[in-house]
Amino acid sequence: MKPLFDTFRSHSLEILANLKERYGLLLRRDLVSAKLLHKEGQLFLEYTVTDKDNYSFDNKVITKSLTLTAEINDALSLQNSIFENARYIVEELPPTSLAQMADIFDESAAAVIINYVQKV
Repeated sequence: MKPLFDTFRSHSLEILANLKERYGLLLRRDLVSAKLLHKEGQLFLEYTVTDKDNYSFDNKVITKSLTLTAEINDALSLQNSIFENARYIVEELPPTSLAQMADIFDESAAAVIINYVQKV
């Protein structure tokens, strides 16, 4: 993902369409939004789910801190732009790491992904 302007600084970036392009049916069916946030010196993944199966359209927003992950992983950093971090999460971060960071995958897909890591 290339920023529109070199000096443009964003604090929030919607990445659901990019995740759907890469992971397709592995993602939760009730996932309606996935955003990467930079705020107050921290990095977050915020995702929104809805409960359409039970005839409720109430959305639940879940926010997971990625700051510790950013401190361990040089490619995911608060020093990088939000566009660089989003590109890394969508295009380079292994699905095993993403499944452990956030509950955005379908239950069966997440179990297969996480079990794969435990066997290796």
